[in-house]
Parts: sequence; structure tokens; C-alpha cells
Amino acid sequence: MDGYEIKRWRRHGHDRLYVNRTADGRSVGWHDLVTGRTVVLDEGCREAITVLVTSHGAAGAARETPPPPTVPPVAPGADLAANRPGDALRRHLRTVEPNALKRLLAHRLPAGMTAARPWAVGLRGEVVTGRRLDRLARQGWRVLHSIELPGGIDIDHLVIGPSGVFTINTKHHRGAALWQGDRAITVNRAPTRYVPISESEAAKAAHRLSAHCGFPVTVRPVVAVVGADSIVVSNALPTVLLVDADQLSRTLSDLSPTLPAARVEQIYSIARRPTTWTA
Repeated sequence: MDGYEIKRWRRHGHDRLYVNRTADGRSVGWHDLVTGRTVVLDEGCREAITVLVTSHGAAGAARETPPPPTVPPVAPGADLAANRPGDALRRHLRTVEPNALKRLLAHRLPAGMTAARPWAVGLRGEVVTGRRLDRLARQGWRVLHSIELPGGIDIDHLVIGPSGVFTINTKHHRGAALWQGDRAITVNRAPTRYVPISESEAAKAAHRLSAHCGFPVTVRPVVAVVGADSIVVSNALPTVLLVDADQLSRTLSDLSPTLPAARVEQIYSIARRPTTWTA
């Protein structure tokens, strides 16, 4: 169609067709090849978007939910749904600090008194975030905690629900000021690696879930912050969501629905198996 062009965009587990004006290159809409959802950014271009997306064979793409994968029951004692928030950190804490009393009080002790303090502070943050996320169960969401990957990496929380699949990276910053720009998150103006680390975790999760589910699974990264005084997001379309942990459940549930209930259960049935993350 004259005046418009369509381009395919693949990144961070997304696979979309973007419709752009040829005159200025501005996007007027896009079609998600994974979820089958079409987003119209300019109502005056709706017809052009429909024609171009349909001409690329994307009409109705991925709208049908595949049959549930044939998998054996989860072995007793091997169901990741039994994990508590922060379990991976608890195991690490026992290695760093053998003294049980010091582990219990580590988050209150001065920084130099025990090497366990940063891990204990992180554990408290994951417990808080986990409690917030568990509230989503009433709205049809599934939540997993402390998923360990090869190489000493762990995903703090994985949530699967009507709005999609998300990896949650919890950060405990009591009284801090956080800022998010185009490609960075700072804490009290100090740069962090939160964006690339969170994107990497989401990409690993998308790869493993897609491979074991037998259909593409898009995973979006989230950084949940516990205890911050302020959070400022200066990017209108961030690749990583930066959210106050107290607002996390509401933020995720308010996103546009992309997954039917049957698909949520399919992905959850695979995600709760340790072999999904290790094999």
C-alpha cells in the first residue's frame, strides 16, 4: 500500500510486524506474531494496518491455543511451585554465614560485621515481593519463586498470567531514589547493570520455555524495588519495567490481556518442572 511500509522486528522474545509511514518513518501500529494482537497507534491508519498485516499472512496469527503438551506428572519433591520466595538466597546465606543467629540478624548488623548482610537484605526484599505477587493468584495468575539456572544464576520470581509472562528481579533499596532512562537504571544517581541483567534473565526464560512448551513464549523483564523513596521513569517504552514492589500486582494486572487461561496453564505446567531450566 502506497505511503506505508511493514517491517519485522525481533528482540527480547518479541516477534512483531511494524507498520510505518514512508514519509517520516513513524510507526502507526504493529501486529504481535506471538499473541496475534494488533495495536493501532493512529486510528486514521487502521485500514492500512489491516491490509498490510493481512497481506503478510499474519491475520489471526497465534490466536489458537495449542493442545496441552504431553508431559509426565511432576515428581514428588521436584515441583518448583513449592519454592518459597528467596530460597536460593537462603541456601547461599547458610554457606556465607554458618552462625544461625548472625544469619537471622544479618540485615540489621553493620556492613563489616558479617559478609551475609547484603544477601540477608536481598532475601528480605524477595520475601516482600513474593507476598505481593502471591496476591495475583486470585486473578488467574501463576507464580514461581527462586528458579535456579545453570551457572549460579537464579530468577527471583516468574509470573504467568493474562497479561503475559514476566521475570521479576527484586532489588531492596531502602530510602533510595531510582531513575530509569532509555537504557539505564540508576540508584541515587549511581549506574547499575539492572537493565542488561534483567533482559538476559528474561531471554533465558523465553528460550527455555519456548523450547519445552513447543510454541513461542514471550517473557518481559521487570525490576521490582522494595523500600525506595522515589522511582522516576523517563522512558515511555522501556524494555524493562521498573516498578515499586507495592504496586507490582496492580501494574501487571492492569496490562492488556495477551494470554487465554488455557495458555497460562500450559506454560505453568512446563515452568514448574526443574528439567525445564536444567535440561
